[in-house]
Amino acid sequence: MDRATLLGGRAMDFTETPEQALATARRAADAMTLHGVVPHPRNYALWYAYCAGVPPELVRAVDAAVAAGRPFTEARCASFHARFLAEPAADPTWEAASESVRRSVLRAMEYVGAAHRGASDYGRTIEEVSGRLDAAAEQDEFALVLTQAAEETRRFVSFNRALEENLAQSSREIAEVREHLEALRREGRTDAVTGLANRRVFDIALKESVVLAEHDKRPLSVIVMDVDNFQTFRGSFGERVGDQVLRLIGRSVTEAVRGQDTVARYGEQSFAAILPDTGLPQAEATAESIRVGLAARSVVNRRTQTSLGQVTLSLGIAEWRSGEAPADVIRRAGTALHEAKAQGRNRAVAAS
Repeated sequence: MDRATLLGGRAMDFTETPEQALATARRAADAMTLHGVVPHPRNYALWYAYCAGVPPELVRAVDAAVAAGRPFTEARCASFHARFLAEPAADPTWEAASESVRRSVLRAMEYVGAAHRGASDYGRTIEEVSGRLDAAAEQDEFALVLTQAAEETRRFVSFNRALEENLAQSSREIAEVREHLEALRREGRTDAVTGLANRRVFDIALKESVVLAEHDKRPLSVIVMDVDNFQTFRGSFGERVGDQVLRLIGRSVTEAVRGQDTVARYGEQSFAAILPDTGLPQAEATAESIRVGLAARSVVNRRTQTSLGQVTLSLGIAEWRSGEAPADVIRRAGTALHEAKAQGRNRAVAAS
């Protein structure tokens, strides 16, 4: 069963109706059963997010694993959860946004409680007026009771109008803070300039990939990349154009890898990719594809539409060795990268 079947042909976000959320939950349970996944809370959160279609990076990674026939072991599920769903470390901004949501929800609950009390009070007033009307003996007394009832109705309508405005304001506040929280969540996992995974996510993904490679007895390779003469380029054309170049490189690298691979901005002018189920020859071919694809592109100043020339990459490739620590495979790839620089740049070198 593929994701399209599980989703009934459509992706959803986390603003479903209760009925939609229940349907998503059932699809998540079916998916875990299908893939032999233990349905504890972390795995349930992972598969609910997948069946809801968010985030898209998670969907692509799970789909790639399904297509490759890889089992969803505890280690693989933990890896996906850490890479795509783990919350960023707490910071004052995140905590303040969470507190804003809490306060807005509490205010909304107070408004609803006030509405309930107001409706109860009004109901009792109407009952009282009804009794007084039945007991009214003269026309003047009858008119006075009706006047009081009309005044009470006007107060109740005014109260409800103010309540609706307050609830609408609370709803807007919650929506705004929710968007802010989602932005913080994205920032905790992505690089602000390129939109790629950041160094924190890359380190987590590499550790988890090593665990999976050891468990499954499968190959694993990494590629580290550095932009040639980037400081000179940025010094000549400015920081804005420099950021444009970094985004161009990010797109070039992403286009050259598979959905299961992890691409990250690794440093100020460096990038890295994790290639699961990939031996050294295939990793070398991928690195060369990245290098050639970027070298074939010309950087154009978007403001003036003038060509700024070519940007190239030097790349280092290393295949993980069984029992090797994540830092060691990165170190060997980095050594190969330095060799590529020493050989004249714009080339890919594999660690021996």
